[in-house]
Amino acid sequence: MTRADPSEQKSTWRRVLGWLRERERLRATVPGAVAVGLLAYVISIAVSPRSGAQLWEIVRSTWWAVLLLTFPYLALRALVWRNLLEQLDIKVPARPMLVSFASGEMLKSVPAGVYVQNYLLARLEHFGPDDVARSYMATTAMLGLEAALAFPVALILGWPGRPSVRWALFGVVVAWTVALAVAWALVRYGARHLRPGAPGWVRAVVDFLEEFLEAGGRLISWKTLPNLLPTALYLIIYVIDIYLILHALGVHSVGALGMVNIYAVITLSNILVPIPTELGMTEFAGMTIVQAYGLPLSTAAVVVLSLRALATGATILLSVAILVLLRKQFRGF
Repeated sequence: MTRADPSEQKSTWRRVLGWLRERERLRATVPGAVAVGLLAYVISIAVSPRSGAQLWEIVRSTWWAVLLLTFPYLALRALVWRNLLEQLDIKVPARPMLVSFASGEMLKSVPAGVYVQNYLLARLEHFGPDDVARSYMATTAMLGLEAALAFPVALILGWPGRPSVRWALFGVVVAWTVALAVAWALVRYGARHLRPGAPGWVRAVVDFLEEFLEAGGRLISWKTLPNLLPTALYLIIYVIDIYLILHALGVHSVGALGMVNIYAVITLSNILVPIPTELGMTEFAGMTIVQAYGLPLSTAAVVVLSLRALATGATILLSVAILVLLRKQFRGF
């Protein structure tokens, strides 16, 4: 692997962080507008004479259960992230890890918000470029684990009334696989043929991308498989949230497998659709798949908006509590 010398890496790691911040800023602009548009559309569908009463009944009946379920949800997600970091030789104390994790969870619904945890961890622990790249891959790998579980579910159960969706889903996954393989080849080619006189920041960025992809290759191993269990458990918690919401509405026509499929489709829409935002995309995809199980469109919109309000609200509440308890970690930040 072609690498800048240690002194050059040490002097340019802040430029890498700046480059990442700029990429995230660009990634957030257009997706932010799309997210607001999709969310506004779902809200407009949800507005009906019955929606207010339905929303109140859901919140009144389920808020406490969703809040309690959010504790193990966050604990399992933190466990998976820590395991992946350690697998990539990044071992950090619990307090800065929790502060970074809570910040990412609090902002993960906004465009590129989940990667805030990597930026904060890098600042708190004074990471160099290679550690930054590996930490970003650990976060990205969590999405890969979720997709690995959600894809076969959605492929097997399909979309009610639309068997062609299975082939479309399969095609999207194949396209992503090819795109990632091409990106890997291009980065490796660029790293090996980079001109000796290239600016330091260009070399630092190329080295970052190469380290990021190589870290991904390291995670494609048997050691990563045990993380599928906690990943499945925290995904199931959201399925339980969906069950609680449907039960509060008196909907019994959607079976357990249907609820699992609903969240599998929501998960894949957030991962496979090349718009880096959960906000709006979750609501739109959720509304359409819930409607496919026979619910009126306005009721389907209320279901997903309730899921957003309750689950995301509980996540933000607990994340803020963690940050308040560990606020001393920000001293000297």
